[in-house]
Amino acid sequence: MTDWLLTLGPPAGAGYLRLLGLTCRFAHEGLARVAPVRDAGAVLCAVWHNRLLGPIIPYRGQNVGVVISRSRDGELISRVAARFGFVPLRGSSSRGGHRAVREVLAHLEAGGFVAITPDGPRGPRYRVQPGLAWLARRTGVPVVPLGVGYSRRLVFGSWDRFQVPLPFSRVQLVYGSPLRFGPGDSPERVCETVGRALTEVTEQADRMLGVTSP
Repeated sequence: MTDWLLTLGPPAGAGYLRLLGLTCRFAHEGLARVAPVRDAGAVLCAVWHNRLLGPIIPYRGQNVGVVISRSRDGELISRVAARFGFVPLRGSSSRGGHRAVREVLAHLEAGGFVAITPDGPRGPRYRVQPGLAWLARRTGVPVVPLGVGYSRRLVFGSWDRFQVPLPFSRVQLVYGSPLRFGPGDSPERVCETVGRALTEVTEQADRMLGVTSP
């Protein structure tokens, strides 16, 4: 990624997201499932990497922590997210992992809401990686699967088939039942359970809009 893209990309990306906020219709399904745990304290919200743009508008300015890789692509995403009042928590399984863990734990201990893409930053697509399992077992914080669908979208040829909603589209968010894990749960069980739940709510979001997942 070139330096000029890091300079011009954030304002351009933020401008596009503001356009989506003005023209798109956002709908929430199952939000009542999340309200009790959110009111009680910290929450880990899991959303597939290729759908991460969907929640940005509804949750802007709410001090939500977002785990973002320390790659140059991650730097671009981080700058855009910060413009919308999100807290970038920088690191991934490949770069800056220990620092990211410290930042995530601090945000959760303060009762914060942390969003994580469990199949990122490099996939495989729709497969939960061990990082989320470690956090869920270590903290006991409830994990909320969030499915996101767009009625009209661009789909890129990246590893995750990244999706960008188009102006005047409908954006459907579907919240699954909160999942709780502890030290007695194996990482494999956590990954399988979260992956299954996240797939279900994502497919539900797509069905509600009459679209299919690429």
